Amino acid sequence: MKFLAGLVVVIAAVAFGGAAIYLYSDHEADAGGLDIRLTPTVRATKTPLFRTPGAGATATPASSAKFVPWSYPAAAGPGVMSAECSGRGQNSVKMFLLWNASGAGIQYLDFSVQNNGFAPGTFLSFGPFDREGWGYAIEGVRQDTTHIARVNTWTGTKWAPSYPLQFRTPICDAAAVEPSPRADMLALRDRLGGTIFSSGINAAVAITDLQTGETIDVNGTDPRLPGCTLNLFVIMSVVQELQVGTVTEGDAGDIIAQTINRSDPILARRMLRDWVGDNNLYRGLDRMNVYLQALGMTATIMDHPPAYPEESLHNDASFNNSTTARDANKALRTLWDGGVVSPQWRDYLLQKMTLVKPGLQYIIGSAGYGATRSHKNGFLYEQGWADNDIGIVWFERGGKRYGYAISFYSQYLRGKYDAIPLAQDVAAIAYDWFAARYGAP
Repeated sequence: MKFLAGLVVVIAAVAFGGAAIYLYSDHEADAGGLDIRLTPTVRATKTPLFRTPGAGATATPASSAKFVPWSYPAAAGPGVMSAECSGRGQNSVKMFLLWNASGAGIQYLDFSVQNNGFAPGTFLSFGPFDREGWGYAIEGVRQDTTHIARVNTWTGTKWAPSYPLQFRTPICDAAAVEPSPRADMLALRDRLGGTIFSSGINAAVAITDLQTGETIDVNGTDPRLPGCTLNLFVIMSVVQELQVGTVTEGDAGDIIAQTINRSDPILARRMLRDWVGDNNLYRGLDRMNVYLQALGMTATIMDHPPAYPEESLHNDASFNNSTTARDANKALRTLWDGGVVSPQWRDYLLQKMTLVKPGLQYIIGSAGYGATRSHKNGFLYEQGWADNDIGIVWFERGGKRYGYAISFYSQYLRGKYDAIPLAQDVAAIAYDWFAARYGAP
């Protein structure tokens, strides 16, 4: 058994050879009837980005690497053929990954829980596999966790990394992946529940302690109308592009800031079409739904860009986008833990999420003035008004960072701003609990 950077893996089988996966232009592959989505978040490279490793060493990416679209000699894939539970423990997922070897040289399968560009010391590297190897089985993988995998081919003169695959492992035992809330957090849940119930507002909230992983909610698994909160995950995907260099900060930074500042659906749609979808809106929507699943948002659907119901993926303008408060918190925790981007780019995004204009600081931004409030609003009319806000409230003290994720959703309101008093009460109660548990900043 190997332990590395929080990842526990038991090697279960060696590479297989002989079969082919046929890659199509829309980045889907077919292997004997198996459809595999190859996420295009990170591009393979045509140029030497890696130093030649010594014996037993793993590849180290150059810090200024510029990634370009897939081409030979990189492998195509990997894709997940199967991911199933072999037990009920925290590390109880068995996986089988497939890829299409380029035949250019020996191969390694790199595997990580941190989306940091496969920084040295933070990932496991299986291999070497021969130049025709195409599959690998792994046991002991952590359940309900976002992972990143790639195939790295050594051509004899340079490394050629594949598109990384970002995916979420299944839940084998909910008790093993989410600790039971302690007494003070259960008291928080009860107080929030009483506050929401007495208000008469159709609302949901989830709170996650990002130090411990404890989560409580009120109506946290009920389907909600997300509005423009869904665009935060489009932004996360674009920040991944920033991390690997397929999009420059000069191009994207101001657009991200403006989208967050005024909750701008026009700019968010542009990012979804141009960068997530490679200039195709519906490809962007399709990829976003794969990406949401990789973040663990299994109850979330992005049918259309927020504010553009006529651009429905289902060709139905009445089809709603949908999420849950718990889903939103799961993705926020993945961001906090390094499963979305490296700590540097996580902090970049958290800072951008503070740029909400004063007129939209009335939910998460209304409480906790001593802390940093990184959040994204969502507001819409659909059979009544919906007013939402999701984000992370955090601060640093004594060299340690403390934070909690909070997602608030309200819907079917008669008045445009009917939820504001309740939302501000919820935000204040959550922050007071946090300060009582860890101390005020």
